Amino acid sequence: MSPLSPGVLSDGVAVSGAFGTAPQVTMPEEHDILGSQRSFVERAEDRDEVAGANTLVGVNMAFFDSESGEQLYASPGFADSAQSPEFLLISEEAANPLSDAVRCTAPGDRVVLAMSPEESAQFGMQLGAALTAPVVGVLDTVTVAPLASQGRVRGLPNGYPAVVTNDEGRPGVVLPPQAAPAETESAVRIEGSGPEVAADDNVIAQVLSVGWDGTEGLNTWDSGLQAIGTEEQVAQSGYTFRAELTGKPVGSQVVVIDREQGEQARVVVVDIVGVN
Repeated sequence: MSPLSPGVLSDGVAVSGAFGTAPQVTMPEEHDILGSQRSFVERAEDRDEVAGANTLVGVNMAFFDSESGEQLYASPGFADSAQSPEFLLISEEAANPLSDAVRCTAPGDRVVLAMSPEESAQFGMQLGAALTAPVVGVLDTVTVAPLASQGRVRGLPNGYPAVVTNDEGRPGVVLPPQAAPAETESAVRIEGSGPEVAADDNVIAQVLSVGWDGTEGLNTWDSGLQAIGTEEQVAQSGYTFRAELTGKPVGSQVVVIDREQGEQARVVVVDIVGVN
């Protein structure tokens, strides 16, 4: 359940325009609030996927000065529906007004967020505005995804490590008693149902990297979700396995045996959570 409730400001904002389109707002005369508030503008009928704890929510957002009504920011997805949504992470460790605003929402929901004076001051500075009034946001929930791949598990090819997952989806790797392959290769262990990853997509993922000697490297299950970037950004990012994710559906778990020339082989288990 979201810790935010409707209030005089969030209820009083009049929003025109349908879900998915750029919102136009009319502010009420009452702007003074003590705490952040959230009110629903639209509710989707289909509530099979609801944003709960440990989910990644794709959103389009617009923010306004509650006194002047001036727009401070709008997601690119409002102007171009082909643009990917922006992402908000819902977790107890990283709670904030934006993620709280979309907690318990489903794709197709539109909400109004009225931020508290303290949070408005901090957020307004990030938007480049000198504000004395609360910041008001209109947020559309576009997608809701778990932080781990879900679906039928496939068998991996011979010579691959064994990969097991716990109830949270956190993977573990058991290496085979043989030499690593000479070249990079990959296989899908869990096939997702989302769109295929394109070469120019920025991939948002959970990553576990284990050297062929058993040494653990990157583990985002401890450090937090990682932006893997695009294929073109590999030289800067260092994620040499990025090309193996292209063509795989979002929601998949991909097991990569990453063997860069002259480097020790490593096993990389990647849960593709989203792209933008």
